[in-house]
Amino acid sequence: MNAVPPIARTLALLLTGLWASVAGAQSNYPDKPITVIVPFPPGIVDGYARLVATKAGAILGQPMVIKNQAGAGQRIGTDAMTKAPKDGYTIGVITNAGVVSGPVLANAVPYDPIKDISYLTMIYESHYLINTHPASGIKTMAQLLDKAKAAPGKLNFGSTGMGTGFHTATEQFVKNANVTMTHVPYKGESPLLTDLIGGQVDMAFSSMASRAMAEQGKLVMLAYTGDKRSPLIPNVPTAKELGIPHVSSGWLGFAVPAGVPAPVRDKLIAALTAAVNDPEVVANFSKGGGEPRSLSGDAFAARVKRELDDMRELNKELKISID
Repeated sequence: MNAVPPIARTLALLLTGLWASVAGAQSNYPDKPITVIVPFPPGIVDGYARLVATKAGAILGQPMVIKNQAGAGQRIGTDAMTKAPKDGYTIGVITNAGVVSGPVLANAVPYDPIKDISYLTMIYESHYLINTHPASGIKTMAQLLDKAKAAPGKLNFGSTGMGTGFHTATEQFVKNANVTMTHVPYKGESPLLTDLIGGQVDMAFSSMASRAMAEQGKLVMLAYTGDKRSPLIPNVPTAKELGIPHVSSGWLGFAVPAGVPAPVRDKLIAALTAAVNDPEVVANFSKGGGEPRSLSGDAFAARVKRELDDMRELNKELKISID
């Protein structure tokens, strides 16, 4: 029997020790605080991420520390997350702005949303209200579409800016409804709603927070883009009910750089999923008109891929560029 050369024995011992060290680190994870990169400034949505991170950190036994890294339509923070060490101690908050719209509509995005990101858990999904103003005389979605079909391009719609979720969702709606309307971009939702109330634009998508304006008689809610009616506005039909299929939504989730070890990733998914189902989190999301989600791992990645495919197909016609 041939003896094993000393150098081979030494290499085998080193590799055994290395694998033992790696396995030990993964089994002890986490043993220090976890940094959470949030790619937008503090605010309402940031607050949702903080709440879930606080709950998940308590479950894992280590705090999750928020680091806001905003800019470039969330692409700066998302890129920083993809380039972090693959040890699970830096994770990121993501939305479809950073991993769907940005990679399709912007030039030279420095990360691949499929190859460079491992998706953990989608925690929250929000849908849009479709509104007009009282002076329009329009009371139903059918009336809006009839008016748009009678004079293609004459009616306009406002958005929160070129290439934003509000813009692309409305373009998707217009396409699916088979009408032509003219886009008027604004710099945010507040100025958009001001002009919608004033009649400067004919129709606009808005967040659920704007339902208060409708309740005050300042807006007319024509439809809601969720799959089912919202309990907050049970008398408002869904676009789907009215025969207009698939309108995209906004969502919030967590991710890590591709290559984070599976045992670490699984611990994070389990903690985040438990956090999303915490009664305080559910109540907080529901109060704001959002829907808690716990879409995780491969299912979450498949959802992102589907949205990327849809966005690329939509932009073949629209040719939107946000650079």
